[in-house]
Amino acid sequence: MASQWRRSRTGSSLSETGNYQSFNQYAFRLETPPSPVPSTDAFSYIFYKGRRDYPKNRVLYRVDGTDKTLTYAQLEKKSRRFADAIRQKYEIRPNNVVAILAKDKIEYAIAYWGAVAAGAMVAPIPAQSEMSETDVAARLVQAKAKLFITDSELLVLSEVASELAGVIPIVTLDKTTESWPTLDELVEEGSEARVFELKTVQEADEHNVFINRTSGSTGNMKSVLTSHAHYISTMEGTIGTIPKNTNPDTDIWVSPLSLGFFINSKLHIGLNILLGIPVVLMKKTLDETTVDVIARHRITFLFITPPIAARLARADMSECDVSSVKWLLTAGAPMHENLRKTVSDQFGGVHLTLEWATSETMLLAMQVDEGSKLPGSSGTLVNGIQAKVIDTETGEELDAHEEGEILVRNVIARFKGYQDNEVANRDFDGEGWFHTGDFGYLDEDSNVYILDRIKELMKVGEGYGSHVSAVEIESVLFEHPVVSSVVVVGVRNTELQVDQPTAFVILKEAFREETAKTIKDIEKFAATKLTGLRRLTGGVYSVPKYPTTGFKINRRELKKMVPCQKE
Repeated sequence: MASQWRRSRTGSSLSETGNYQSFNQYAFRLETPPSPVPSTDAFSYIFYKGRRDYPKNRVLYRVDGTDKTLTYAQLEKKSRRFADAIRQKYEIRPNNVVAILAKDKIEYAIAYWGAVAAGAMVAPIPAQSEMSETDVAARLVQAKAKLFITDSELLVLSEVASELAGVIPIVTLDKTTESWPTLDELVEEGSEARVFELKTVQEADEHNVFINRTSGSTGNMKSVLTSHAHYISTMEGTIGTIPKNTNPDTDIWVSPLSLGFFINSKLHIGLNILLGIPVVLMKKTLDETTVDVIARHRITFLFITPPIAARLARADMSECDVSSVKWLLTAGAPMHENLRKTVSDQFGGVHLTLEWATSETMLLAMQVDEGSKLPGSSGTLVNGIQAKVIDTETGEELDAHEEGEILVRNVIARFKGYQDNEVANRDFDGEGWFHTGDFGYLDEDSNVYILDRIKELMKVGEGYGSHVSAVEIESVLFEHPVVSSVVVVGVRNTELQVDQPTAFVILKEAFREETAKTIKDIEKFAATKLTGLRRLTGGVYSVPKYPTTGFKINRRELKKMVPCQKE
């Protein structure tokens, strides 16, 4: 579980092994020692050293609607054989990049861990319907991919992307009409010999295992490097956040969105293997039309992203048996308390755990259960994570309950930063602190309160203006009975040079025929509830659904929907 932390006013230094020995003024540190600094590779950790002792014939994956399964023994054997084959055929060596763009098939896990077993860096690319050939090609070029793994459903797109990126060799997870080698063919060619192992702290820190493109950046996108040491330390921290009522011998999980999203792969191609919990792979994303998967498989854990939460919050789920669910988890963006409660109510009052994380850090804080929950809190710092808050204007370090930008660092394994992006790497300072871009505060017990993203804070009012949180306004509008979901953005008034708080709502189905009248009712409601700087000066707009980027709501696209406004 999340550890207890206390104040420290000592200095800070980084040891030769890469872990922090002591801590900065106003930071928080562990009462108990953190986990040891990793001295092995990610494959050895997941399959041998970190894995719970469970039978090797345990099924780890099954495909919804079919009888296809994959056991631990099959996954381990085939991953090792695939590693040997791509090493021989494609000369994959440590720190070469293997990109994966594929639908959620059982073979995905084999390719994923086979690449890791070969010593490669895995570059997961989420399978998204709106992604173009040029989008994929840009990711391949940025990651410097040497091998590209795809499947029959995405082959045409992948072939064009490969050409655009300089003709990267392709391997397919399943058979196609083309002549590309398949995963099964390569598995047959390879041996089970180990071709890559790390055995020291220095090696685990120096070698990278994942390169993950962030989904929320603007301008030049950033590719985050994750070392073997960082990945292992994060998984150790994640294990400590699992609810007490988790039973690996009987629980069943479901993968609700593309395994190409790094946080989803962490949970469903990592944590489940460590624990020995089967994962159901879906052919579609989880939403109100596919939620019946819970009853059919007696699912016990759901990872609910903000867009999924927006759809499930007030959907009619009266005919769906969700009584098996005992753990709900969300991440990706601040979520107001009213929405979290509504989602929780949809699942019989099961606590909606919030994971505070970034692509750069993988895990920072968790709300483990209802007992650990404090109103408005995003959770308690997990084992191995240290945080502090600085003033957004002066950079001055702040005390508990003082609001500013939250900085974090991992005391077990250092953050590696971004590949080939000197400007972006300025977000990491010389002492290992990472500027998260999240605006909030800490309390004396290391509970984290995320008020908003700094770039999503709206600057309103005269003079230099004052910051207002979009999440705070969303929470108020969500109280209106006709609102199914709401997102508030600051639309820039270029003439006045101020942000105008603007709400985009999804109405309950029964109120969609009289949209104009309903919107006026919402605006009247807002006028009584939101006064002063929080007023909705940009008005209210009705949308059928929210645009997304990755698994996050795309606020930039929402802003473009407002007539006669420019960012």
